[in-house]
Amino acid sequence: MFEPIEGFGDGIVAMRAVGKVTGDDYRDVLAPAVAKATAGGRKARLLLELGAGFDGYDPGAILADTSLGISHLASFERIAVVTDADWIRRAVHLFGGFIPGDVRLFGTASADAAGEWIRG
Repeated sequence: MFEPIEGFGDGIVAMRAVGKVTGDDYRDVLAPAVAKATAGGRKARLLLELGAGFDGYDPGAILADTSLGISHLASFERIAVVTDADWIRRAVHLFGGFIPGDVRLFGTASADAAGEWIRG
């Protein structure tokens, strides 16, 4: 599931993944937050923490992630992904270049630095 991370201002979507993330989590939590932050054509910033409590994605989440990414391809000026999972880091390296905004990876020990960068 996605849990909002408090303490970020308007235009910043900050979420922590806990347990197994499903397609419903994208539809019910992340997509509405992104839609609100990008309403009226505004650019948003996205912080995703995929740390120790994250158990992975189900197939529906992978499809929902792709759909959300395509529909908001140019909506983000910055994306910070916080993770130590090698498979996620490889995926961000592979697909991050296709996103028009600035995409950066942070290890879980650098979560505070990711938050500072996303605010910056």
